[in-house]
Amino acid sequence: MAFLRSCQGQLLRHSILQPCTRPFPSSVTSFSQTTIRHGFSSTTASHPAMRHSVPTETSKLPRRIPLKLVVPAIALASGAVFYNIDDSFKHTMLALKRCLIAGEAVVVVGLDYKYSLDYANRDLKEGDPEDDRERELRKSELHKRSAARLREAMRQNGGIYIKLGQHLASLKYLLPEEWTSAMEPLQDRCPPSSIESIQALFIADLGQPMSSYFASFDLEPIGVASLAQVHKAKLLDGQEVAVKIQHPALSEFSTVDIKTVAALTKFVAYVFPEFEFSWLSEEMQVSLPKELNFNCEAANAARVDTNFNNARAEGSKSTIKVPGVIWSKQRVLVMEFMDGARIDNLQYLKDNNIKVSEVSNEMARTFSQMIYKDGFVHCDPHPGNVMIRPVPAGSPSPRNFEIILLDHGLYRELTPEFRLDYAKLWTSIIESNEEEIKYRAMKLGGTDAYKLFSSILTGRDWSVVQDAQLTKKARNRDEMIMLGDKAGNKIAEIADILAKVPRDLLLLFKTNDLLRALDEDLGADDGSQMRTFAVMGQYCARAIYEADRTEIKSNLVSSQVTVSFLTRTLRSWFRAYCSYMYTTLSLDLFVWWIDFEQSGSILHLVVSHLGNLIL
Repeated sequence: MAFLRSCQGQLLRHSILQPCTRPFPSSVTSFSQTTIRHGFSSTTASHPAMRHSVPTETSKLPRRIPLKLVVPAIALASGAVFYNIDDSFKHTMLALKRCLIAGEAVVVVGLDYKYSLDYANRDLKEGDPEDDRERELRKSELHKRSAARLREAMRQNGGIYIKLGQHLASLKYLLPEEWTSAMEPLQDRCPPSSIESIQALFIADLGQPMSSYFASFDLEPIGVASLAQVHKAKLLDGQEVAVKIQHPALSEFSTVDIKTVAALTKFVAYVFPEFEFSWLSEEMQVSLPKELNFNCEAANAARVDTNFNNARAEGSKSTIKVPGVIWSKQRVLVMEFMDGARIDNLQYLKDNNIKVSEVSNEMARTFSQMIYKDGFVHCDPHPGNVMIRPVPAGSPSPRNFEIILLDHGLYRELTPEFRLDYAKLWTSIIESNEEEIKYRAMKLGGTDAYKLFSSILTGRDWSVVQDAQLTKKARNRDEMIMLGDKAGNKIAEIADILAKVPRDLLLLFKTNDLLRALDEDLGADDGSQMRTFAVMGQYCARAIYEADRTEIKSNLVSSQVTVSFLTRTLRSWFRAYCSYMYTTLSLDLFVWWIDFEQSGSILHLVVSHLGNLIL
């Protein structure tokens, strides 16, 4: 019996494990499938003939691929398929990639600052000169690598992120020099969009290819900015034009990019509670949708051109030229083409006998008119947006050059009340009226830190403002270094001021900084710097006088006319007029003296010598 049972077991094993060409009976097939499905575990264990032979025989079966490898492989394969056939899925993945690039950079920078400032300097002693120098050196290296990391993330994402980097480059009153220097390459080194994507944009937005609008179109852009690029072209009638085309990818990612920046500023506020940068993302949310609509830019260009033409009609000469808009769509703007060079091209200025001091003076007049007279201000006057050319025939320019103002996407409209308060603030700063500065800083900026507020506004140390030296002493390198050191130690206080001030004032801070930077790029002399404040002071005086005169007229209409009322009104007008004339004439004399002093004439030498003898 034992022998028979042994033969029966071997026969049964042979019938299950060896291949068979005949069909299995239904009972055997069911058993085999059950056995394989459960890996020869429960079913085989219960079968008496298989209980002892399973461990050695199952090793011959192929191993099952682990589930933790199968699921990712299927997900990757499916993702690759959807990425290539589904545009919405592709958009989502690219948006996620942009968020991750920006998020990783900000998180790494934040953690680097936390570690480097809190723990990495534990080996350095407070108060030791050598250790203090080492601490500053390490901090500078921290700034450099952090700024470079964030800049590269912005460069990878492009578009709105480059715009953000350009804004950071202008915050010289807030950020360390390592940061602003690192961001400066983003101002004019933006990657262009491909001609294929531009052709697709024309078809998508206008319904026709570029050949339907242009007889010729230069494939190489003549300028590339963060939001758009410009090509030279010819219309079908042969007119040369400049075609500004928005980067096609912007519309796809602008919404998610703005939200990402807002989220990242919240993260910065969480990691560094003492800093408040929410105003940066808030300003982007307001400004960028307007900048991305070229119809708004066309309207802005037409309006500012009208403002300067009206000023000329009133007798105020100007060197400003605004290119005429031929037609516009939301992402395409066609303007008249103008030859010229960037305003900071010193060799071009020299070759065309254009004086740097006159260029600086005209820029001061241009933006003073925008701020104090028209209340409609171009808020992005960096050198890439301003061109210059020799004066053409028939130009109303009083100089031997014209300043061509480009990129009219970012403007801010100022209310009459704001303009008056701003003019009075600057007047009090020029006159060094500390009580009035304190009052205006609180009224206009909402801060009692009026000294720091004044330094942010003027780009000068408080001691210069306090001593009424703003129009008498030019800013030198020592003062700039001192300002940078103070700003580095008061970043939290500066950020708090910027979080409180109105958005209009925030953009004027930026505009002032860009104009000062332009003067420095031009190599404007000391007289040009002081002349800028003098010109602005004259426009402030005019704005205050116009407001006083308007109020006097309003009182004449609404009040009962009596002899005493007329006397008071006449006295008020006379006082306002005399104040205006005194300020204007004294600043005119000051400007004349600067020009006379810089002339180096024999008369100036004689007058200076006599002055030294008398004093």
